[in-house]
Amino acid sequence: MRNILFIALLLFSLDSVFAQEIVKVSKAKEEALSGAPADTSTKRWFIQGTGSLAISQAAFSNWAAGGENALGLNAFLNLKVNYRKGKHVWGNTIDLGYGFQILGVGKDAKATKTNDKIEITTAYGYELHPNKKWYLTLLANFRTQFSAGYNYPDDSTVISNFMAPGYLVVGLGITYSPVKWFYLYVSPASGRFTFVLDTVLANQGAFGVEKGKQIRGEFGPYLRADLNKDLAKNINISSSLELFTDYLKDFGNIDVNWSLLLTLKVNKWLATSISTQVIYDNDVMIKTTPTSEAGPRTQFKELLGVGISYKFH
Repeated sequence: MRNILFIALLLFSLDSVFAQEIVKVSKAKEEALSGAPADTSTKRWFIQGTGSLAISQAAFSNWAAGGENALGLNAFLNLKVNYRKGKHVWGNTIDLGYGFQILGVGKDAKATKTNDKIEITTAYGYELHPNKKWYLTLLANFRTQFSAGYNYPDDSTVISNFMAPGYLVVGLGITYSPVKWFYLYVSPASGRFTFVLDTVLANQGAFGVEKGKQIRGEFGPYLRADLNKDLAKNINISSSLELFTDYLKDFGNIDVNWSLLLTLKVNKWLATSISTQVIYDNDVMIKTTPTSEAGPRTQFKELLGVGISYKFH
């Protein structure tokens, strides 16, 4: 766990150092390269995002070596809607993803979920310095999923669902943004709320919520670092790191949520995407085998897809 945290912090530290070098370039040139309008522009709203749909399929008929028919789909949408006027900045991000795979045909077909994500972030910032790098920020972040999750191959026992869990973080802090594609938000005092609105899971005490209750509150420092940059004309990297620890219980035991998306465009419509997510939450108990003892584990997810992709701005 410490190694994961160290690697995550190292990545964003290197990005910050690199950002400090880039910021030496004149502001006019930076705006020209990024496509951002000058401060004198009357445009206030800025919308950009990426959508992708990847499909995989396999079919077999009298195949001597064996095989099973399969159909897979994975879709995601990352949308940013930002507003700026004078010293006031309002940023909004919507990050959605869903995927599944169907194995077999007819009555023997079985569907398994491969991706399920809802994340919405909104942040209001007030400019503290004329260099437009420091902002007093009120931030809220919400995460949950679309549908029920199962501990496959057991597809009868629900282990997660919409708003089970659901996470909400709200805090007042400072945002530092040395360049257009990177910002760091730090709040010394944020509220973090975990929701388990599925009665069965709530009665089990799932996701760190006390048995029989559906909400758990925590209070502590929160850090969020976001990066979204074109590494080359057809290569984009987007990454987000969240760190939180509770003042009131096990202070110093850090919860980690680190996601990364790398997109390689072939042309306007086709692209390859690689996404990963690492989560560590000391309050989420996981069994690695049916007979093993439940405990906190490092969670890892990786998705690779080739399909239709479109970037708009």
